[in-house]
Amino acid sequence: MAHRTVRAAASHEEVVSGSRFIGYVVEVDDVEAAAIHLAGVRAAHPAATHHCWAHRVGPAQRFSDDGEPGGTAGRPMLEVILKRDLDHVSAVVVRYFGGRKLGAGGLVRAYSGTLAKALDAAGVRDVVDVAGVTVRAPFAHTDTVLRLLADAAEKTAPFDLSAPTFDAGGLVVRLSVPEEALAVLSAALREATNGAASLEVDV
Repeated sequence: MAHRTVRAAASHEEVVSGSRFIGYVVEVDDVEAAAIHLAGVRAAHPAATHHCWAHRVGPAQRFSDDGEPGGTAGRPMLEVILKRDLDHVSAVVVRYFGGRKLGAGGLVRAYSGTLAKALDAAGVRDVVDVAGVTVRAPFAHTDTVLRLLADAAEKTAPFDLSAPTFDAGGLVVRLSVPEEALAVLSAALREATNGAASLEVDV
């Protein structure tokens, strides 16, 4: 399913009133991967006072304050993810207590702020739905179709084009195309070949 997620794994650290906050974000495929991410951060920071987390993977939206006062860590972190309309994201912010209490408002700002800066460092990318398709065309239209597909590949991402093959009917090319581009590509093929080329979505 099409969605927006982080471009790369990233982290950010800052000190607030003596406490160290270190935020980690990563793209995950499923809830199990989010759990593995959390376990990895816990293992890297066994002495941290808290390991607060939040993740969104499709309809699964979960969070934990991990011992901080209710509503001061995990929920604000999830809100940052939701406000940025990110999906398939796991976020963990660890805290090393520095001796001074921050109060509820201070904790919310520290956790959400640290995560926001980690997300800034990670960047964003759009994940699109891709369909596998097969293009067929008579031998006479080989050059026209290959030029059209090469031009489309340069303008559309992701667009994976296989090496052309031939069968008794002519040219056969298998490719992966963003679903939103299928109608335009199909119409362009029909127009360029006077209806001789066909585009079939692989089952």
